[in-house]
Amino acid sequence: MDRSDIRDAIQLFQYSRTAAGGGRAADVVRTLWRLEAANEIGFADRGAARHHGGWKEGREGPDLQLGINYIKSIPAAERLGALSLLLVHEGTHAAVDFTRLLDEMAARVLAIHYYRELAGPGVFNEANDPPRPGKPFGIVRIAAGRFESFRKQSDALRREQLVDYILSIKTYRKSSYVDAQWVVDHISLWGGLVNRLPATKGTYVRALAQSADRYHVVRILDILESINNRADWDAMMAAEKRLPRLQLALDDLTTDRRLSDRIAALQRRWGVTLIEMPPVRR
Repeated sequence: MDRSDIRDAIQLFQYSRTAAGGGRAADVVRTLWRLEAANEIGFADRGAARHHGGWKEGREGPDLQLGINYIKSIPAAERLGALSLLLVHEGTHAAVDFTRLLDEMAARVLAIHYYRELAGPGVFNEANDPPRPGKPFGIVRIAAGRFESFRKQSDALRREQLVDYILSIKTYRKSSYVDAQWVVDHISLWGGLVNRLPATKGTYVRALAQSADRYHVVRILDILESINNRADWDAMMAAEKRLPRLQLALDDLTTDRRLSDRIAALQRRWGVTLIEMPPVRR
């Protein structure tokens, strides 16, 4: 594949139904053409095929890199679609200016919608009309089964659990992506706590327990009280991992009678020790 394939892949997305739907897609198309014109998109050896691509402004070489080993691992008939899908994901990173986790979610949401189109009806390849030797002609499609991670993300998005999918990846559980303020700001979104998976709740609890802000720590109780069965409780606590830090955080709440009673109720219900000292009644 060469630079002409990059241009064809951008144009494939540009004339897709996903792009025609408006919203962020138009910004991504403009960003991709701008980067292509500046020679800031290119193939690179990023190691194993599992390393698909990456965006980093100002790095040596192209800012938007496409993993050549990944592209070569895709059957020839599907490479243009896979390349176009990768460009949409990385191009969204280049186009938006969100906090880090929301940036990742935005990049995945647009790519998921495009994946559904490529894996379904497909997209007509306007760049190869009329046909050119060695270039795919007609409708470009990808095999849904070959892109298992996108299938899982698509299912998660339908359930409003894309955030859970992303936080199942170790990289995105770091404090640089999720801190106490981020949790408080987003705890009610995407179906709220009732729709969060236990592991995500554990990640939320771990982030909140690092805060010295009482308001943040109280939100821990909201999360703990949202659990309704032992299996989910155990899964949440396994994801939280730092029980001593959680106990220390909750200790600070025991001077308040109402909050102390909530902690005591949780301890009785689950047979656990959530604080270092018994709740103080006042």
